[in-house]
Amino acid sequence: MQIGKDFPRVWLDIDRFNQAMNNIVSNAIKFTEKGSVILKVSNQEDKKGNILVRIEVMDTGFGIAQEQLENIGQPFTQASISTNRFYGGTGLGLPIVKSVVEAKGSTVKIEGDVGIGSRFYFDLELRPASIGGLDHNSGEKERNLKGIRILLVEDNKINIMVCKQVLEKADLFVDDSFEGLMAINMVRKNSYDVVLMDIQMPVMDGYTSAIEIRKFNTTLPIIVLSASVFLEVKNKIFQSGMNGFVFKPFNPDDPFNRIEEVMDLPPVS
Repeated sequence: MQIGKDFPRVWLDIDRFNQAMNNIVSNAIKFTEKGSVILKVSNQEDKKGNILVRIEVMDTGFGIAQEQLENIGQPFTQASISTNRFYGGTGLGLPIVKSVVEAKGSTVKIEGDVGIGSRFYFDLELRPASIGGLDHNSGEKERNLKGIRILLVEDNKINIMVCKQVLEKADLFVDDSFEGLMAINMVRKNSYDVVLMDIQMPVMDGYTSAIEIRKFNTTLPIIVLSASVFLEVKNKIFQSGMNGFVFKPFNPDDPFNRIEEVMDLPPVS
């Protein structure tokens, strides 16, 4: 990792930033058998009192063909069967990155070629943070979630890591499963307050898993974590016996709000 000398303190939505970076870096590592993966962070210039930060991930991996660069960020589009670089079978990896970055007013740019490697980079305009300002109360909502036990069902290990960081930060206990059949067995053997369930998974998808769970447990709240919540998907969610959804990439408040809702938790007085 390379960080520019005298890099300034800035305000950053760290949870969404982590979502984007974990997707890019983990896939760069996965598809780089030899050579290196470099994460570079540098401040480019001051802009209207803000700081323009450039984030770059460069690898010496398989690379992406020139004719695929324009379309590689489209949902459910693969560079090729052999270089399913960002999707892991779901088609959601890079679109998640793009949605996070574009929500911050920037664009992900991609360079590279087959056999050479790839470079992913984007710029973020961020507010400088004074040392004194970092000590102020963040204004986060007080939660009543301590001790709640969650089963997180997600096949992407990086997403598991990010979600667990968010949930455990609020003193929730989190078990995880990387596929639906395993999740069913874990629900049979353990007592959970809420299940957070991805839809697209190997072995058994989230819809089928929820239907199977409902055969022996009709009251356990099941919340979908999905990056593809369209009308027809919403209908399938509720037809499968699930209680609601959280759209990925999510703001940290989103899963907490939904957990409080499905558990009918009273507000903190």
